[in-house]
Amino acid sequence: MKYVIFTEAFKASGLGHLGRCTALAEILIEKGSKDVCIVLDTDDSLPDWSYSFPVYKENWKDIPTLEKFLTEFSLVKSRKSLVVYVDSYLAPVSIYEELKKHSDELVCIDDYHRISYPVGSTILNPGFPGLFINYDKSKYKVITGKNEVLLRKPFRARFEIPKRNNPLRKVLITLGGTDPHLYSEVFLNLLCKEFPDLEKHLVIGPGFLNEKELVSLSDSNTFLYKNLSALEMRDLMLKMDFAITAGGQTTYELDRCGLPMLMIKTADNQVGNIRGFVEYQGVKEIKEPGEVVKLLREMGNQVK
Repeated sequence: MKYVIFTEAFKASGLGHLGRCTALAEILIEKGSKDVCIVLDTDDSLPDWSYSFPVYKENWKDIPTLEKFLTEFSLVKSRKSLVVYVDSYLAPVSIYEELKKHSDELVCIDDYHRISYPVGSTILNPGFPGLFINYDKSKYKVITGKNEVLLRKPFRARFEIPKRNNPLRKVLITLGGTDPHLYSEVFLNLLCKEFPDLEKHLVIGPGFLNEKELVSLSDSNTFLYKNLSALEMRDLMLKMDFAITAGGQTTYELDRCGLPMLMIKTADNQVGNIRGFVEYQGVKEIKEPGEVVKLLREMGNQVK
């Protein structure tokens, strides 16, 4: 069996797709698959991660480029059974249809029923959002739920959940690969003014355009991070007492680390994810950054 995973990573959209596709490839290999690769459409935001499988940089959303790739890598009329995964917010239906013609199974990784996928495909919605989407199961095989989440390797490993500080001493701010609303500045400014003794640990995504502003807003208890590996990110989470997070893939990593969190929506595709954590796990959602001050004050002696 051969597995080919098509995905994307751009500064404007972050590394969420690549992160979970990396996890998917690792999981397939751990289950015994020896022929796994990722085909990645990317700009210069490709992170310096360590991969245990081939990663090919190709503009696979272009039909001629895709056909050339399929031919050169002997995926057309291959003797091996071919399973194709696609994780994209940009690929048109025509690309999915082309890939379905050449594969024994097409698995469409989806978050919010982005398009009408080819009939007969498998839809993998790895997390809470699929529980709130009425997929047509007469047309698709549907796999969804929190148990299907694609966690990166350090988060799948066995590790001890530490006891958190009380009162809280360290807060993690993680808003994904981009920050279009500049929430990072608002949160950092509020926390520095209202909770100067609290350690603020802020992760700067590859698409952030405001690093200088964040440096200028920082106080002596502010720590900024960039280009963290999955292991470094996990270890940072394990040192924290609390997190303020966007509603994307990172929420499952925070959850795996047992870290209490507040969620804020930074993109429309996070609605189902946040809803799942709120309804099934009682996580609190804030609608705008200013709410964090009130919530932390309500926690009283839990905040240093």
